[in-house]
Amino acid sequence: MKKIAILATDNALGSELMGVKDFVAFANSYQSFLHPGTEPLFTSDIYSSDGRVITCSNGLSVPSLNISKLEQVDALIAVAAYAYNKESLFTYLNQSQAMVPIMQEAVNSGKRLASHCVGTFALAEAGILDGRQATTCWWMKEVFARRYPKVEMIMDRLVVQSDNVTTAGATTAFSNMLMALVEDMSDAQFASGLSKVLLLDRQRLSQQPFINPALVIGHRDSVITNIQLWMRRHYTEAVSLDQLCDQFALTKRTLIRRFKAATGQTPLVYLQQLRVEKAKSLLEATDQSVERIVEQVGYDDPASFRRLFVNHTQLTPKVYRQRFGLNPTAS
Repeated sequence: MKKIAILATDNALGSELMGVKDFVAFANSYQSFLHPGTEPLFTSDIYSSDGRVITCSNGLSVPSLNISKLEQVDALIAVAAYAYNKESLFTYLNQSQAMVPIMQEAVNSGKRLASHCVGTFALAEAGILDGRQATTCWWMKEVFARRYPKVEMIMDRLVVQSDNVTTAGATTAFSNMLMALVEDMSDAQFASGLSKVLLLDRQRLSQQPFINPALVIGHRDSVITNIQLWMRRHYTEAVSLDQLCDQFALTKRTLIRRFKAATGQTPLVYLQQLRVEKAKSLLEATDQSVERIVEQVGYDDPASFRRLFVNHTQLTPKVYRQRFGLNPTAS
């Protein structure tokens, strides 16, 4: 039997703290169905820094064990807290400090470590993600990129595995993170069967279709903020780097450097993202043809825009409309 330690703080996402326990229970039930009479695959316990009752973000009170009593385990899962702005994020990071030595020791000894959403900030704060690929919740990606420049941030994948460390995107991505962990600790056939029992789409591989640049928590560079606001108003026009440099009195080198430092991407990629986001909203809410939508977002070549759309969302416009549109039969 393999032991999973669930690390939690106050304000932990209650649905996901209990979701880990439920996921383990389902895995054990499925194992019992496949192999009656065998012992459960996993056992799990919840740990906190002081062993007191955890008050979750939804008001749920959950008992915990003191992390100082944590003994031999096979995997650790750092459950994300409910952090929707920088203040609540830093509160979570302060609370998770007591868990840093445990997580570092586990990773260094080859144990599996996993987290998702803002929980990935706790791993990065401990230096565990330095030199690794990782992902995080998309609305805090700029904060993550600035604070942890040694981490290779991957935002086009829902789950990222780097050696024995697994990170995942926002909120419901915790189920995909758990499936990846279960597959690592059992085998692909068991994980595939369990995903069918849980109706978990293992082909949901990217968080790109869900990213809305307007909701990404911003940075502190006021000039770049003004440029972003200007681009949001003029994204349908033929915007060039020269135009931006003239408009905001910056050299190309300075513009690109500051824009990338603030947002983690170049001005061109940000402009493309704005156009794709507008196209996504039109695909969702209207039955206009893709060709008409392409015109409205500032492009005159539907084929090139389709390639751009796929690059940003991992879906074609037609498939995106089928998945998210109010009128999915439109094309």
